[in-house]
Amino acid sequence: MNFKEEIKTYNFQNAPYIIKMGLNDIAIIVKENNPIETSTKIIAKYVSNETESSFLININEDLEENFNNLLLNIINTQKIKLLINLTINNKDDGFDIDIETSKHLSAVYQTIKILEKALKENHIKYIYNKNYQDSLKYNNIDIIKMQLNKTHTNENTLENISNALIKFITEYLKH
Repeated sequence: MNFKEEIKTYNFQNAPYIIKMGLNDIAIIVKENNPIETSTKIIAKYVSNETESSFLININEDLEENFNNLLLNIINTQKIKLLINLTINNKDDGFDIDIETSKHLSAVYQTIKILEKALKENHIKYIYNKNYQDSLKYNNIDIIKMQLNKTHTNENTLENISNALIKFITEYLKH
């Protein structure tokens, strides 16, 4: 099934969270709880399915403590080393994605170069700003926060972003 056919089958209702335990040490999360905004949820689910990564998607729950407890369970159970946090950027800064990394991203140069190459190959305009400060701090695991530009979330861009993340995760797992 191709991207456009598969995403038509996705349903993001009837539960506060959607969780999948993957087969590798990468987790993709969507912490935002806007039930109308599905762009980040589509990417998380599609990329996770294609790469066998774990995911945790917040659907309509406001309780941050519950989300954090579920995420910590996934991190500990799956021995997560890389967390990809997908969010929406409501400002139009001219880029498809803003990328930020945790201060302690291991091999930051190599990791980001792999991600940048995958994005370029899929025609995604991005900006990289390292060292964000976020409440997502878990046992010194690597965190990449990707903010999608809300005005650039058409189906083709979502597919390109998804393909770039699949390529990035595939390469990341080789190292």
